[in-house]
Amino acid sequence: MNNETGNAKNQFRWMYPYLVFSIAAGPLTTLIQLYILRVGGGVLDVSYAITFASAITIPAVFFWGIVTDFVDKRKAFLVLAYLITAILIASLLFITSVFGIIVIYTLIAFIGAATAAPLELLVMETVQKRRWSHNFSVLQALGSAGMVAGLVMAWIITGQSDLGLLIIALAIVAFASAGLAAGLMSEPRRAHKRLSLSGRIHLFVYRLIGLPHVLVRIPNPGDLKDAFGFGRRVKVKRNFVPMFYAASFIFFFGSSIFNTEYPVGLEFFNVSSSAIFFIMLFAMIIQSIVFWYYGRFAAHRKRYWVASASLFLRGIAYVAIGMMFIYLSGLLFEFSNLIIYSIAAGMAYAVYYTTAYSLFFNTLSAKGRGTAIGIYTAIAGIGTFTGALASGNAVIAHGFGDTFIIAGLFMFLGSYIFESLPRSNVVVRPRPSG
Repeated sequence: MNNETGNAKNQFRWMYPYLVFSIAAGPLTTLIQLYILRVGGGVLDVSYAITFASAITIPAVFFWGIVTDFVDKRKAFLVLAYLITAILIASLLFITSVFGIIVIYTLIAFIGAATAAPLELLVMETVQKRRWSHNFSVLQALGSAGMVAGLVMAWIITGQSDLGLLIIALAIVAFASAGLAAGLMSEPRRAHKRLSLSGRIHLFVYRLIGLPHVLVRIPNPGDLKDAFGFGRRVKVKRNFVPMFYAASFIFFFGSSIFNTEYPVGLEFFNVSSSAIFFIMLFAMIIQSIVFWYYGRFAAHRKRYWVASASLFLRGIAYVAIGMMFIYLSGLLFEFSNLIIYSIAAGMAYAVYYTTAYSLFFNTLSAKGRGTAIGIYTAIAGIGTFTGALASGNAVIAHGFGDTFIIAGLFMFLGSYIFESLPRSNVVVRPRPSG
């Protein structure tokens, strides 16, 4: 019994550094958005920062995936990634230009992408296959807990001091995660055959939540031809997969427009940094709770309806926030944002994300999953960085309120597409080799 207890504890030891690293990562994007404003940047500069960071992530996951295949050292890989991230965060203290902040944030995004594959492989290499789903759930829960703790820390620090102290605190935490990884982790004794995430729903959803821009394999022109309805496939009145790709692009594009400029808008409306971090924290808590319990809700309803309704709810929340930016001010403005943003980024996001993509996964044939997911993630990446790029110009042209309403309209369009998806069992057939 003692042996079993000891083994159970040891199998999670390597996850503790990830928990600590998530504390440093949780407030980072909001910190960058606010820090750019503090050094004299504007909405376009924030837009460029998110755009470059999103764009670099797409080739980064492909690059680091290849490196992980050739470098069979999970511990060293993670220690180095955590250490470099800590150094980059600390370097923000000495950067006073918008350009410098954008470069540092882009590098952080590039290095951050390096942690995804080793973490997933450690799960598969340290426990038996029957425990993969449970251990991925534990890893995701620890990551969410770390991000919540990081936002709590950011809320407390910015309530008492400035963003400089928060940068110091996040750098210290990131250095601590590198130290813990060096002390607690060990290389797996057993080498398991590397397995594709495209065949395992729990791994697929975990990766999508943590890092949506993952290329299972690079799609070629023939794959794209098949995916959008010109290749060999089961005939249905309307093809499921192309419509899902369209809805996904709209979701990421509209969400990126909103998320890129939302903290900036709060800052422009004289909401304190501490209050901004608290709004983010409250939404993250709601999101974590819904991710944990959403299955009890979705299991009793059609997934098409759940995905469409959650997107529609997210659209309503975006439009409501846009109206608040136009008509409200003061404490009522802050409190309303606290509640409505938690609906958009907490409840609606969690329900839509997991339901929609598990629906997508279960629709694909076993041999076609890698190609379809590769195309999906390319579309997600393009949607994210084009939305970020468009957001700054939209705010300059239309203001924060109208821009957020426009983002809500994109959510309504995505909801309509989901409601229109064919209900038959569409199966994507792989192209014949050669």
